[in-house]
Amino acid sequence: MSGMIADFLVVADQIFILVLLIAAGYVAVATKIVDPRATRGLSGLLINITLPALIVASMQVPFTPERLAGAETLVLATGALYIISFAIAWAVSKAMRVPATEEGVFQFAIVFGNVGFMGFPVALTLFGPDSLFYVAIFNLIFNILVFSVGIMMLTGGKGKEFDLRLLVNPGIAASIVGLALFLGSVEIPSPVIDSIDLLGGVTTPLAMIIVGAMLATFPAREMIGNWRIWVASAVLLLAVPAAYCYLIAPFFPDPYISGIMITMAAMPAAANTVIFAEQYGADSKLASQIVFVSTIGSLVTIPLVTTVLL
Repeated sequence: MSGMIADFLVVADQIFILVLLIAAGYVAVATKIVDPRATRGLSGLLINITLPALIVASMQVPFTPERLAGAETLVLATGALYIISFAIAWAVSKAMRVPATEEGVFQFAIVFGNVGFMGFPVALTLFGPDSLFYVAIFNLIFNILVFSVGIMMLTGGKGKEFDLRLLVNPGIAASIVGLALFLGSVEIPSPVIDSIDLLGGVTTPLAMIIVGAMLATFPAREMIGNWRIWVASAVLLLAVPAAYCYLIAPFFPDPYISGIMITMAAMPAAANTVIFAEQYGADSKLASQIVFVSTIGSLVTIPLVTTVLL
């Protein structure tokens, strides 16, 4: 028991570093040092510049059969995770008797975690720079699914249809470029790679500051009133990673890959849940509530999950 407590404190200490960055973003907006409207601009900077740079930089690693095998394992494990996540999201929404107008938002939030904004920083903190290569591949699959199946969830299969052009975005482009360079053993020369490294290094603090700034824009009292939000958040933060650990991980015994996968499964609802809900006519307030509650909850559950399940 004392060993588990020690492990929890070690992980919690690392997560607390990220919590302080989140707090900085929250305070900056709450005290009006930063205009809340600036959050969207900062998000654009992150999504379109610093995160793609981090993805490319993280995939500038030597090609080895072991790393390629790890990537193949991760792709299969990610596919299995999303299959079980879809099943859990469907079952939970039916069990809670979610109104039809809210069902897509609940299912989207449970399936698609914040593996971009928080996934990279948390993996870097817990597993080191080598893990970012695998997180980038995970995000490639995430992006393909969120811009296809995710949109169908929010629209109920009708209304705005999936547009193939949505898959042409910096995150996917960076992942494909990085993977191609890795497979071809092509090294980006200096000083270009040095500049990319510097840009990518901004991602962790910027992402956490944006999360804090985003939380500061939500009226806290309105965020916590719906019991279904708490159930959905608990499922997302605890049940999904536990399901992966006990149902899927035994088929992919690599402990390093399993650690990364469980951590990705433990992420809170994706920050762009709100943006997608607004864009595709779903309940954006409900999306905001789930993002708020799950993000706050994840500050406790991520250390808990990674201590108990890894």
